[in-house]
Amino acid sequence: MGRMDGRHGLLIVGSGCADPRVRAAYVAPLERALVDAFHPDATAGAPVRIAFTSDRVRAACAKRGVTVPCVADALEELWAAGVRDVTVAVTHVVGGASYRSACRAVRAKAPLFDAVHLTAPLLSSAEDAEALAQAIDARYPRCEHAAVVLVGHGADGVGQLAYAALGYALHLRGRDDVMIGALRGEPSRAAVRGALERMGARDVALAPLMVAPGIHAQRDVLGTTGESWAHLLSDAGFRARATACGLGAWPEVHQLAIGHMRAAAPVETVRADITMDASAAHSAPTARFPLFVDLSGVRCLVVGGGAVGSRRAEALARFGARVTVVDPAPLDGARRAADEVRTRPYRPGDEEGCSLVIAATGDREANRMVGDRCRRLGVPASVADASDECTFFFPALCEGEHTVAGVVSRDATPDGHVVTARAAARIRDILP
Repeated sequence: MGRMDGRHGLLIVGSGCADPRVRAAYVAPLERALVDAFHPDATAGAPVRIAFTSDRVRAACAKRGVTVPCVADALEELWAAGVRDVTVAVTHVVGGASYRSACRAVRAKAPLFDAVHLTAPLLSSAEDAEALAQAIDARYPRCEHAAVVLVGHGADGVGQLAYAALGYALHLRGRDDVMIGALRGEPSRAAVRGALERMGARDVALAPLMVAPGIHAQRDVLGTTGESWAHLLSDAGFRARATACGLGAWPEVHQLAIGHMRAAAPVETVRADITMDASAAHSAPTARFPLFVDLSGVRCLVVGGGAVGSRRAEALARFGARVTVVDPAPLDGARRAADEVRTRPYRPGDEEGCSLVIAATGDREANRMVGDRCRRLGVPASVADASDECTFFFPALCEGEHTVAGVVSRDATPDGHVVTARAAARIRDILP
């Protein structure tokens, strides 16, 4: 378990690339530029993770023996490493479906962190369009009777406006010979072909407007068969010269991404952290309210299957809860009480779907991590060795034939456990 010291971390998110040569040539340079800029802004040892939004690409990487997490899993890794302030640098060119999926994952995990900052896509403003148009202008000099066609992944809705903004920025630079197309949405192949015919161009330099020329670029833009742009332009009578370049290798794009990283917008981290403010706790003692709930069929997690964890797992099971115990070597009592036993240490995410969590390991740091995580996520948690980290208090149970009573100390005084045990013993003596 990483110590929770509130470190700043960086998550770099892209669509992904499975081809190691393409990734090394186009994706890695952009990632390195972001990391190099981030570390001087934060600290040299600040943790960095890489995530891909494409399930297909992650699966292809896994077949090569390379594991790349999704956005949610990468954020979990940073949290487990002690990061509580995270910047998410997204390298998608426009705000399409992949960018939106990244945003959803970030918002879902935001409650875990004290602060989350998320960048906009690379092409998000008039200034971005002007910067990229300037880079395109420099890299694709004008040639007589020739045109340049740059094809992006495309987007629906507002994301399409980014391509229009780039086209307008190129127009302002006098580069009406450079046209922007999209695999999905507008500008479509038909629109670009019509523009090429109107300008009378016969030679066309064709390249992807993507961070890396991955499978979409190789098949749908540069391919020589099927429905690729290169094939259809050639069929229409144009001399198409395809170039497998990628924006990720351009220093101008590196600077664009770094600027976005430094201007990343805060994401609202709404969480149900109900721990009492320390000053309030000392100024006036507050009694603990006895709340009785129906646990029939309710999923509960017990982290730690030792003596304390076993007793609490058994108690929850008696009241009908579906108990999951997590411990590398749980005692027999915990095993008998549990519906599920995970014979390993706690992992962030074990509490997912649970309505109550008990942290009862012999590791103070592990218990603290479980309690902190549950407080942030709004999952009621009882931390066996730290009453001030609890959001509910596991009572001393007094069970009669028709009556159940629970006893907890009024506050967290040192002799509270002794008083509670004596009171519970007396109540048990009188219950029928």
